Amino acid sequence: MTTRVERGPAPLAGFGTVLRLVLRRDRALLVTWLIAMSALVIGMVTSVRIGYPTPEAMSAFAASATANPSELALRGPIYQASVGGLLAWTLASSGSLVNGVVGILLAVRNTRTEEHSGRSEMLRSVPVGRLTLPAAAVAAPGLTALTMGLVAFLGLFAQGLPAAGSATLAGILAGNAILFVAVGTLAGQLTESPGPARALGFIVLGVVFAAAAVGDLAGSPVVWVSPFGWARHAAAFAYDRGWVLLLPVAATVVVLALVVLGAWRRDLGGALVRPRPAPAQAARWFASPLAVAWRRQRGALAGWAVGLGALGLLMGSVTGSLSAQLDTPTFRQFTQRIAGDLSVGRAFFLFILYVLAQVATAAALAAVLQLRTDETSGLAETLLATPVGRPCWLVAQMVVAVAVGGGVIAGIGFGAALSSGDWVVFVLGLGYLPAVVLMVGLAAALVGWVPRAAVSASWAVLALLLFLDLLGEFGLVPATTMNVSPFALLFNGLVGTGSWPVAALGLAAAGVVLGWLGAVGIRRRDLRP
Repeated sequence: MTTRVERGPAPLAGFGTVLRLVLRRDRALLVTWLIAMSALVIGMVTSVRIGYPTPEAMSAFAASATANPSELALRGPIYQASVGGLLAWTLASSGSLVNGVVGILLAVRNTRTEEHSGRSEMLRSVPVGRLTLPAAAVAAPGLTALTMGLVAFLGLFAQGLPAAGSATLAGILAGNAILFVAVGTLAGQLTESPGPARALGFIVLGVVFAAAAVGDLAGSPVVWVSPFGWARHAAAFAYDRGWVLLLPVAATVVVLALVVLGAWRRDLGGALVRPRPAPAQAARWFASPLAVAWRRQRGALAGWAVGLGALGLLMGSVTGSLSAQLDTPTFRQFTQRIAGDLSVGRAFFLFILYVLAQVATAAALAAVLQLRTDETSGLAETLLATPVGRPCWLVAQMVVAVAVGGGVIAGIGFGAALSSGDWVVFVLGLGYLPAVVLMVGLAAALVGWVPRAAVSASWAVLALLLFLDLLGEFGLVPATTMNVSPFALLFNGLVGTGSWPVAALGLAAAGVVLGWLGAVGIRRRDLRP
């Protein structure tokens, strides 16, 4: 008598159906990402031509940017003072950073968040293969990134830019986007909840960005271990090193191999790195919404603070030698014009922290938008069944979100101060905290009044501020327009060209008022699982 052995579905069974499901569910986010990044790449050509209409103007800008160590750290060297050269310098690294953030968020959303909510278990109850869900999570944003690259290439080529440079820039942006989607998918395999998965992905993002920054500042080959280094030194529109495009492809293959290995080794809903078991009985202080919010976000805070604190250590280690290396008339004039009487090291730190404060704000937004995730997953209904009011629940999450943003900024400043010995930079770094309060308050107000649009609108506002800063660096918007950005207002106050107390109090007060409006809104409406 023979016994028939029932085999499970093929590893990629149902892939087409699940892929269509992911594309349909994320269609608004994917289309927004596709249009925004394609329009940015294509539109920057016209912006550069309008802002710098002559070769002399482009050469003057290139000389000014080269004299700024923060620009070198953030974007690398300018290989050619031309429309294509300035476009590649602006977008290769910055565009890869934006694509990396979006790719990690989408990957975690479609893997760990789905498992955490239980929806993946429902999908796996039908004939769906073990590798189908992570494959669809990579394929949906991956196809979007490839489409983005194709549209960007056609747009650049149609505006008269060389085909080789257009292909190099578009290819490196698309390749790095897919790589970070794979990184986010792997992070979802390693942790048991979405918050730590996002934090782990962003830590990797911060570490490789720091490697490129330090490598370019020190002229070290370490820059070649970073996707941002690949993007910068592909030298689009100058040398057009097409072979560099193979590096993100190879790295993506390696990361996806680890994803496949993890998918075979773990149970659905489990993680490769298991958290420490909780005690059998909770402490008395845990019986409050603030304690619950803190408990859930403390891992993300630790990950962010440690990862960006390491970046701060790297930054601080080079600030000490900058004053001697950059003691030139050109840079002294540049520092005096932008940062007043600040030293070269402190000016460099504030320029870098200007960008990293926006990263810290992203961490705070992810924490406060947990409100919406809990609402849609039904967890909020369970929590609010206890003697906890909705406004109290929202305010507790806001407080913890501000603490996450402030902790990340403090970690960066502490690392920089520890390695440089200049503890003033630690205090200066905390000067960006009011911007975090404002953005957290805005997100809370959106959750309270327009919950369906809260997540996308919150991230869209932060993206618009980043885009405004990008235009401001090129001088393509009036200086007064930059005052729309809370980060610009605080930066001007910190360097002495504006009033920091006035800006800080105004932004913090606006954040508190917006948070109050969010509490009023969430009290008046129904929860929507």
